[in-house]
Amino acid sequence: MNRSIIITGIMLMILGAALAQDIERVKEINTGPNGSAYPHDLVIANNKLFFIATDNVNYTKLWVTEGTDATTLFLGPATGVIGSISNLVSFKDKVYFSYDNGSTGLELWVSDGTVAGTVLFKDLYLGSTGSYPHFFTVANNKLFFMADAVDGPRRLYVSDGTVAGTVIIKNSAIDIFNGLNAFAILNNDIYFRGDDGTGSGSGLWKSNGSGAVLVKKDIVPGTTGCNTVVLNNRLYFTSFDFTYGSELWSTDGTGPGTNIVKNLAPDGGGVYGSGAPPNLIVYNSKIYFVGKDDINGPELWVTDGTGTGTKMVKDIYPGVNGSQPYKMIVYNGLLYMICSLTQELWKSDGTDIGTTFVKAIAPYSKFSAVWNGKMYITNDSYDNIVWESDGTATGTKPLVVQNTINTIYSLGPDLTFTEYNAELYFSGYCYIISLAYELCKLKSGTAVKAFSFTGNGNWSNPANWSGGVLPPANLPAGYSITINGNCILDITQRLLTGSSLTVAAGKSLVILGSLNIL
Repeated sequence: MNRSIIITGIMLMILGAALAQDIERVKEINTGPNGSAYPHDLVIANNKLFFIATDNVNYTKLWVTEGTDATTLFLGPATGVIGSISNLVSFKDKVYFSYDNGSTGLELWVSDGTVAGTVLFKDLYLGSTGSYPHFFTVANNKLFFMADAVDGPRRLYVSDGTVAGTVIIKNSAIDIFNGLNAFAILNNDIYFRGDDGTGSGSGLWKSNGSGAVLVKKDIVPGTTGCNTVVLNNRLYFTSFDFTYGSELWSTDGTGPGTNIVKNLAPDGGGVYGSGAPPNLIVYNSKIYFVGKDDINGPELWVTDGTGTGTKMVKDIYPGVNGSQPYKMIVYNGLLYMICSLTQELWKSDGTDIGTTFVKAIAPYSKFSAVWNGKMYITNDSYDNIVWESDGTATGTKPLVVQNTINTIYSLGPDLTFTEYNAELYFSGYCYIISLAYELCKLKSGTAVKAFSFTGNGNWSNPANWSGGVLPPANLPAGYSITINGNCILDITQRLLTGSSLTVAAGKSLVILGSLNIL
């Protein structure tokens, strides 16, 4: 015998704070059994979102979307070496990338967002050898990159967006700053390691696209996997020489203006990786970075660009190991960092007393985005759960959205989230929403929606609802249902925090299915 519950003439409200976003799968790209698309390298060009993804027919190739299933299209290339596509960059409303079509080797390709416009741009190294173009960087309205040539490897190329204007501008071996995937930029110049072809001009070089200039000899810029930042018209980076070892340097683009900021580890002398300051970030008109000296392990340091203004902010984990901050981001007026040794989230206002512990988080975590008033944190070697944080301990937790109660995961080659048309796109998995790692997005500020049952009979019959639209199985915050007829709830309905259910006077709701209040 079926048991039923009859509700009449009441309003049921589930109180609580409204949630800020929904998750939506944009398209199921890989329709193969248990297949994931793992979208990555998301790049915006000409008002479209380009990305690399894998399906069970074309394998790993180029795709494009405008945010809907219908506009998410395979671009190609149709044939070629599986898995050879990489290095997407946006330049002059097109996307350039590296690809091996099976005959030319790895060469420079371009796409305008159409299948017909996804083509080989220029065969830089004729034959099947390939030029291996990479380290694409846009500066001074030009596209710079490094590629091999008939005269040797690692030449500096530049392009103005035309085939004829894509040429070598430094025909001797160069190198990117260690650990980066693009050239450093100051004003309209790119910076790199190089020499003059004889070895007598080895050091820091720069180019604005019309040649290359030696800035300072006898240093090895960009050591220890450090990024670069610009402050007060100066470029900050790590560099090695045989006097100081690996330390923090800065340049204004001239030889006399290229100098060490401070020798953090004097006892290192000419030791490679001595002070080793990585992870530079500009915050409150100063540069914060991870430094170590001859006593303390890697900790948070700060500099105003002078030696006397360069000091440790806080010794979080005393001793030679240090706390090892390895990811930093500026959010809501504070500097946040993830410490590798302790796997903890910390925040700082730039002072010792203002540098405080927030919460222990998953191992191997990284900041993937700041969007819609929250930080988004992922990890690629633990459980792959997406976290969100408002900067507080209680507000730092696995991501919860309003249109599902299930956990959201992210997994892919880069774990980078990209904002496009006010929505956040990423490689995501969430049970029911997406059953594999596909292109998903977070949508903010879902409009309040009201659903009205106006007929008589089963809840599951669209004809009984105003406009023929049933409410979602999980009723989000800010949504409401009004029962204006005699209704039989014959399915499972969940009421999430912040939603409401009203049964009008004289009407009834008979529950044969399930009504869950969450």
